[in-house]
This record gives sequence, C-alpha cells and structure tokens, in this order.
Amino acid sequence: MLSRAIAQGISRSARLPTLQRTVIPASAAPRLTTTSSTLWIRGLAQQNRPKSQPTQSKPTSSPQPEAQSPSSTPSPSSHKKPSSDAAEPTPPLDFNSLPDLTQGIPSTLEYETSGASRKSNLSALQVAEESAQTEGGGRGRGELPASAYMSSTDRRRAQFANRMYLAVLVSGVVGLGYLGRDWDDNEVAAHKDIPNGWSPALWWKRAVARLTDVTEYYREPAFDKLLPDPHPMFERPYTLCLSLEDMLVHSEWSREHGWRVAKRPGLDYFLRYLSQYYELVLFTSVPVAMGEPLMRKLDPFQIIVWPLYREATKYKDGEIVKDLSYLNRDLSKVIIIDTKESHVQNQPENAIILPPWKGEKDDKELVSLIPFLEYIFAMEYKDVREVLKSFKGKHIPTEFARREAIARADFQKQLAKEKKKRPSGVGALGNMLGLKGNMSMMQPVDGEISPGEAFAQGKMLQDIIRERGQKNYEAMEKQIRENGEQWLKEAQQMQEQQQAEAMNSMKSSFTGWFKPSQPSNTSAQPKAT
Repeated sequence: MLSRAIAQGISRSARLPTLQRTVIPASAAPRLTTTSSTLWIRGLAQQNRPKSQPTQSKPTSSPQPEAQSPSSTPSPSSHKKPSSDAAEPTPPLDFNSLPDLTQGIPSTLEYETSGASRKSNLSALQVAEESAQTEGGGRGRGELPASAYMSSTDRRRAQFANRMYLAVLVSGVVGLGYLGRDWDDNEVAAHKDIPNGWSPALWWKRAVARLTDVTEYYREPAFDKLLPDPHPMFERPYTLCLSLEDMLVHSEWSREHGWRVAKRPGLDYFLRYLSQYYELVLFTSVPVAMGEPLMRKLDPFQIIVWPLYREATKYKDGEIVKDLSYLNRDLSKVIIIDTKESHVQNQPENAIILPPWKGEKDDKELVSLIPFLEYIFAMEYKDVREVLKSFKGKHIPTEFARREAIARADFQKQLAKEKKKRPSGVGALGNMLGLKGNMSMMQPVDGEISPGEAFAQGKMLQDIIRERGQKNYEAMEKQIRENGEQWLKEAQQMQEQQQAEAMNSMKSSFTGWFKPSQPSNTSAQPKAT
C-alpha cells in the first residue's frame, strides 16, 4: 500500500504547474542522509496543511562546520532562490487529475530501497490522501458504478449470459405449455383423475403428470412383466427368488490379488436340489454387464431359469427395491431370500432375510434352509406368507428343527398306540407349523414303498419326500457328469451361431441402403402369333 500511495503522489505531482522546491547548499550535500525523494515527500506533506494556517519557517539547527572544498561553495544566486520561491503562494494539489502515463509509470524503487518506512512519512501520505478526498471534491473509491470497471469482454459475457437466461425462461414457459396440453386418446385411460380443460390448475396437473411419467421410466423396472407366463411343461408350484451379492457369492478387493469372487459353500447342492421343487429366479441389484459374466461361470448349466438384474429393480427414495409384483407370478406362491430388508420393503411378508455372507468357508446357513423349503413344497400350502409369518423374528433353520423334533416325538407316541392311524404324524407336524397338510404328494413312484409301509417303519412325510428328492438330485448329478461337457459345447455353438446371425442381419440392414432394388421376376409373356 505504501508503494501505491507514493506512486499516486509522484504521478499526480508531475502535472502541477509549480511546486515548492528547496535548494540544498553544496556545502551541506555530504551530510545529507536522506535521498531527494524523501525531502520531496516531506515538502508535499507540508503543502497539504490547512490553508488558514500561515506557513511558518522553523529555524533549523545549523550543522557544525566541516572542511569543505572550494568547489562546493554555493553561489550567491543559489541562496536567494529559495527565499523568492517561499514567498510565492503554493497552489493546492489537484488530486482529481489523472497522472500522465505516456511517459511511463513513476518508479518508487529509490524510496523503497532507502528504508523510508518511518511513521511520520506514512502518516503524511495518509493525511494528504484523506484531505484530497474530503476537501478536493473528487470521487472517493468505489463511487463509480460497477460497469465502469468492466472490460469489453466482461460486458459481452454478461450480455450473452442474460440472453441465455432469457432463452431458458422462454423455453421453460413453452415446454410447460406443451406438457399441459389436453390428453391424447391413449393417455385418457391412464389419467382418468385429471380431466381435460383450459384452467391453469388442470394445465399444471397435466404437465406434472407427464413429467412424472417421464421420470418413472427410469425409476420403474424395464418391463411390466419381468417373467413370461408359466409354461405347463416346466411349471413349478412355487417361485424362489435369490439375491446374488453377499448371498450366493462374495466379492472383495486386495492389493495383492485385486478383485476376487468366492462362491458360497453348498451353492451347487442348494440350487440343484431345490430346482425340482421351485422355479428358481435370480433377482439381483447388480447391473447386467457385471452379473451376466459372473452367472455364466457360477451356473453354467442354467439351473437358475430366469436371471433378473438391476434393470428389473425399482428405484424408490434413494433405495433399490425388488418389487415382486412385476414378476407375473402369484405372490402367495413366491419366496425371496435376500440380505437387505430395504430390497424387499414392498413385500416384506414374502422375504427371508439372511445375514450377509462374508466369505466364511464353513458357512452352512444357506444349505440349512433346504428342509424348511422342502417341507413347504411337500405340504402344498396355498399361501407361503402364512408360513413365513409363523417364523417371523426367529432363526428359521433352528426353529424348524425344533418344531420337527417335537412333531416327530408325538408321531412316535401315536404310532405306538395306533398302528392304523398313519397320517397322524403329518397332522402333528402341520399343527406345529400352524398349517394344514396335504397327502397329494404321497403317491408312490416306481421303486418306492407305499406310504403305509413307510409309516409302519417309523418314517414321516418329510422323510419320504427327502428320500425321493435325494434320488432325483443324484440322478441329475449323474446326467451332469456324463453329459455336462457336451451340453456346454452345444450351448457355446448355439451362442456363436446366434451372434453370427445377428451380425449378418445387422450388415444386411446396413448395406441394403446402398444396393439397388431387385427387379421383379415376373416378365411379360410373349404374345401368341
């Protein structure tokens, strides 16, 4: 700030008509310890005193005489010049005039290097500047409008921004007017609560409804029906939806190995065993680009019939939701196993929440659910939500084993008393679960004993179903071991063939624009002579 103030004072004084000058005798030159710029500043501070006070010359103590050279003796004319200049009145400094910068900016290096940082010099400059702003009648700092300090480039930018703001405003008004138009024929059925009309309220409601439809396209699942209609040949009575992340697999990253994915212990047995009872559906929040390659390695034989990825989920209040109502299945026959309650917040009564699997090698939580899920299939209950409700807040494998042990003990007691009442064990277990049993699954197949013989041996209904399920699982494993490689080769060939057909179709559709149309094969028959 000091250098700027000195520069302003020097530049302004360059245009003054007359300035008070002090002639320094040549004999006193060696004893001066301040530079000429310092003396000029002191003179400038004296000139800025109020005009009412007369200028008084203060006696100065003359320095002690020293030896001087004859050449340094001042001439008589040089002593008279200061007295004549002091007698003349000093005009006030015009601080409103701009400095003449055509000759360059005055340098303050000499003043700064001289060490002139005393408070007296600084206070003199401050007094001079304040008096110039108060008594000079000029503009103070910041009195000019902001546009006076803007460059032409800034003005152009500001004008362009104002035009853009105006264009956005006009576009918004026009777009709002277009969105608020009357319903089309296909929109009337979807928005029966908002009629057509020209009132501003109805116009605004129609615009909001159309904007909501656009945003719901990204929040809702990709299709209204995520699964096709059940095929009679492959139909299963129940649908079991499984999550992927931290349920079937666990992924982790380390500096040494990068990303690694671990498969849950007993996953193959879980999928292949329950595939004979349930329609298996993968319902995950992982995007298809990440989940599809993983599922090709995790389930190469496609035991999971329908994989559903992030595109099939719903976005609600910042959470990814798996809405079972889009499955195109009866919700009374649907069970979903997940690790997050927020994923199943729309249908919590259909969900089994398991703790996330973190890669433990001795985990048996998933496999321990098989007896419970198998029993639901065996009893053919009309609504699985009733079963899940009876186990709410409890560890399902442990609670089911406890209830089964109680039912088995009661069955053995009744069997000892009444050998003829064989279904009592089924009814006892059903009563423990709060459900009713069904004997339709007790029809014996080839190579199996009759239900009467099984009950006589002390077997319960779930024992017979498990033996049958285990035989079916072993038969499936045998088929995979014998024909698994062949199935994979055929699937790979089919996939390559489909890719080639898709590429050829794309090429033909692209090159068809540049080929001339084929002439008609029908030609005019020659006339009979």
